[in-house]
Amino acid sequence: MEEQDVIEMLRHYRHDWLNDIQLILGYAQLGKLDKVQNKITDIIERSNQERGLDRLNIPKTFIWLYQLNWQSDSFKLQFQSMFDQPPVMIDDELLLTKIQKIFRILSSYQKEYQQYLGTLIFKQVNHTIDIHLSFDLDWNDLSLLKQELQSLPYIKEVKEDKLLRIEWQE
Repeated sequence: MEEQDVIEMLRHYRHDWLNDIQLILGYAQLGKLDKVQNKITDIIERSNQERGLDRLNIPKTFIWLYQLNWQSDSFKLQFQSMFDQPPVMIDDELLLTKIQKIFRILSSYQKEYQQYLGTLIFKQVNHTIDIHLSFDLDWNDLSLLKQELQSLPYIKEVKEDKLLRIEWQE
C-alpha cells in the first residue's frame, strides 16, 4: 500500500469518527441520552467488527473492504467474524481476488441508483473458514446473476430466500 493510500484511508477513518463524535455531542446537548447511548453502542459494535476482521490477518482484504465502504456509492458492508479459537490461516491475496471477482459480477447486475447493504460473515468450521456474503434481492436479472456467481469454481452455494446469499470456504 502506498503512503498516499494510507493517508487517504486515515482521512476517511478520521472523518467517520468526527461525524460520530459530533452526533453524540449534538444528542447530548439536546438531552437525548437514549440517542447518545444508541450511537455509542453502534460505535462499539463497529469497532468489534473491525477487531474481528483484524484477527483474521488478511490486511489486503481488510483494506479493500474498508475502501469499498468509503468509496462506493452502491455497496456498504457490515462485517462479522465468529471464532471460538484463533482462526486458521487464510491466503489473503487469494481471498481478495475472489471477493473482487464477486463484486465485479455483482456490479454488472446492480440497478441504477440502488444502494446495496450487505453482510460479510467469516465463521470457522473445523479447519476451514466459511464465508457468507448476503444482500437484498433487488438486482437486474437475479437468475442470471445467480448463474454467473455459481459458475465461479470456489462458490459453494448461491441461495435466494429473503436475501441473496453467496457462500464459499477458505
